[in-house]
Parts: sequence; structure tokens; C-alpha cells
Amino acid sequence: MSQRWVNAAFFFESFLLYSLGLGMAKYLGATLQWERAWIGIGWVFCLQLGGMFLWRHTATLAKTQDEERPQGYLFSKDFILAVAAFASLTSLTVWMIANRLFSLGIFGMIVLAILGTLISAKTLCLTELERFREIFLSFLMAVGIPWFAFLLQVEALHRFLPIVTLPILALRITMVLSYQLSTYASDLNAKNLTLMLRIGWQNGMTLHHGLVLFAFVLIAFGTVFGIPLAVGMPPMAAFVLGIGQIWNMRRIAQGVKPNWQGLVWGGAALYGLVIYLYAYSFWIR
Repeated sequence: MSQRWVNAAFFFESFLLYSLGLGMAKYLGATLQWERAWIGIGWVFCLQLGGMFLWRHTATLAKTQDEERPQGYLFSKDFILAVAAFASLTSLTVWMIANRLFSLGIFGMIVLAILGTLISAKTLCLTELERFREIFLSFLMAVGIPWFAFLLQVEALHRFLPIVTLPILALRITMVLSYQLSTYASDLNAKNLTLMLRIGWQNGMTLHHGLVLFAFVLIAFGTVFGIPLAVGMPPMAAFVLGIGQIWNMRRIAQGVKPNWQGLVWGGAALYGLVIYLYAYSFWIR
């Protein structure tokens, strides 16, 4: 999968997750304030653009660290674009402060998001956190974005937030594991320490299967803790796809010729479908 498609999917994922947060707020009776909504999604996109350009700059810098560089190399095009994105982010943050949108929850989300972006871009090197980079980034995406969208509208936490986002977090990690299994050999040769490489492919497969089952157990039990059946049951339809992912990965473990595209796209489809079914169920009610 080309980097261009990965970047496009990343922004689409963010929009879908942000819509989920807005949908929960609407379902719970909040009158959506669209100015806040657009400022919020703009803030998320600016942070991601800044992180993406900063990662590209850091990666290029690392590859050429032993080579001669032009005098102004440290201020590359990617670095300048990252600075522009972070400058826009700062402007939006100032607007949020001026309009008194900074609750404790939003402040915590913003601090975590900026920290996670710097770690993901390998600009901030914290050894202990670096080992859990994929999990940390998945948390910021699957949990942080819906909570951020919700808090900008409601300004208070609700039990729906963890009930809905925890299974989505589990499925995002399974999507990451599916992708990293497909690139396992190249990552091993390049010494790119992904999550799958750090824990080993066998442990990674076991973790993948456990997280898929765990996610749907959480979705089912969500109805016990207050999620209406009309909202909680539609995502269960994706369970068939989850079983298909487990079956596909088990065949690979047994030595069957891998269908890497099917595995990668299946993981993305499973994750995206659950988000969509939750968001759609909240929005139409």
C-alpha cells in the first residue's frame, strides 16, 4: 500500500471518528454547535499534518545523517510545512482558549495528542513510550478523537464514551497487527521495530485473535451498561468479518499461501465498519 493511500486513509479515519463523537453528543440531546465542530476537526487535521511532515523530515534526516547535506538542510520543505501546520494549530488553540472551551478533559486530550504526535514523528524520543508507539497512537485516534469531539459539544464526560471507544481501540490495534504481519519480513530486514516484530509473529497473531473477540464481547456487554439495543446491535454484524480475519490469519500460521491484500484490507474494513455502524446508529436517532 502506497504512502499516499495510507495518508488519505489516516485523515478519513479521523473524520469518521470525529463524526462518531458528534453523533454521541447529538444522541444525548446536545444541540450541535457547528462552529466548535469545524474548529475541532480543523485542530485535529492541523496536528496530523504537522506530525506527518515532521515524521517525513525526521525520517529523511536519519537516512542522511552520515552524508553531506546542504547548509540549509535542517530547514527542509517538510520542516517548513510542519511549522506552518503547528502555527495554524496554535492559532486554533488560542481561539479555543479565547472562547472558553478549555475544560480539564479537553486540556488533557490536547496534551496527550501533542505528546503522541511528537513521539510518533520520532521527534521526541522517550524510550519507554517508544516501545508502545502503535498502542499509544491507536489510543489517541480511537479514543482521543471521539472524546475530543464530544467534549467540545457537551463539556462533560459520559459513560457512553468508554463503552463505545474501547472496542474500537481494540479493533484498531488488530488492524495495525494485520498490516504489520504483511510487512514482517521487510521490517525484519530493515530492523524496523514494529509492534509485531517486538512481540514476535506468533504472539502477535494470538494478540490479534484475542483483541477481536474482546472487542465484540465489549460491544455485546455495552447493551448491559446502558447502550440501547438499536445502537449496540448493528456493530455486532461486523463479527462475521472478525471471524473471517481470525480464520485468514490462522491459515497463514498453518503455512497456507498468504493473501496479504485480503488480510490488510479485511483488518481496515472490520475497524472502519464498526465505527461507521456505531456513528450511523447514533446519528439517525
